[in-house]
Amino acid sequence: MITLHHESRFGLARGAICLDGRPHIYLEGYDQDAALNLLGVRSVARLKSKSGGVAFLTLADGAEAVLDAPQEALAKLNEGDALEVTIIAEARQDKLARANLLAPAEGSPRRLSPVLSLRERLLARATAAFGDLPVAAVDDPDTLGEAEDAALNPSGPLSEGGYLSVERTRALIACDIDSAGGEGMATPKAFAKACNERAASDISRRLRLSGLAGLVVIDLIGKRHDADRLRQLLQSGFGPEADRLIIGPVGKFGTLEFVRPWGACPLMDAKPGLRAAHRLLREAVKRAQSEPGRLLTLRAPVGTLDIIRPLLAASHDPLSAILRLEAAAKSEVIV
Repeated sequence: MITLHHESRFGLARGAICLDGRPHIYLEGYDQDAALNLLGVRSVARLKSKSGGVAFLTLADGAEAVLDAPQEALAKLNEGDALEVTIIAEARQDKLARANLLAPAEGSPRRLSPVLSLRERLLARATAAFGDLPVAAVDDPDTLGEAEDAALNPSGPLSEGGYLSVERTRALIACDIDSAGGEGMATPKAFAKACNERAASDISRRLRLSGLAGLVVIDLIGKRHDADRLRQLLQSGFGPEADRLIIGPVGKFGTLEFVRPWGACPLMDAKPGLRAAHRLLREAVKRAQSEPGRLLTLRAPVGTLDIIRPLLAASHDPLSAILRLEAAAKSEVIV
């Protein structure tokens, strides 16, 4: 069963897609985000420059992106050309967004695809991950909190025993499987094999939820692995996305390696100021529910308040009238 968990207030929203009760996708941010460097957005951009076989774009909203196109196509392009592109990877850390070349274009840079709400973007990702299956909307704030925590920290226990650590490094995503906690469950060898298979099945969910991609290295337990079985489980977990993976053989040091193309920006790379503003407003909602009718003061650094102020001004939410803003070094809600 696929469920949608979603909440939206003050122009900010967050949501999660769960399959059989486990979170697979999480998004948060502006409810209506018109940015042109979001995954799947199609627009007309201007070729800014070419250098060393790499081309850079300027989008209509001023953001920059790297153009992804064959070298023979890049050779025919000139600076200033108008190009129709679609975003295939969002910006992250110190990396620009990547855009796929669709066709030459005419006219000024502009948006071509409609602005989608966060809920619509979430459902689009659910369709890409699971196909056109029915999705049931469920009001469960606790699930949203659990999904957010798991998106920020994809390491955790495996079902029926074992532990899978997922750690991001500069060069790759390092995954380690630990069979601790499996004492008394079949033989050590059988339990290690089960842990490896569970990890191969669940790594897709954890990467999709966290947004992590690139080179992924899984340190398997033991030796003499059933490489075909592990590969099958890995592909099955990724579903329609499996065709985009490049999976290597199990190495002589007992590692399973594959490459997953980058797509959505990892939550851990999301704009910290916006995330801080969102968390503070969520805390204000909780305080207002526990102490209805009381005036609340949101204390936070100036940068966070600069994000919150226009959101409250544009909001018709009745809670906006009882919120005061006050600059402080620490973010908190006080009565």
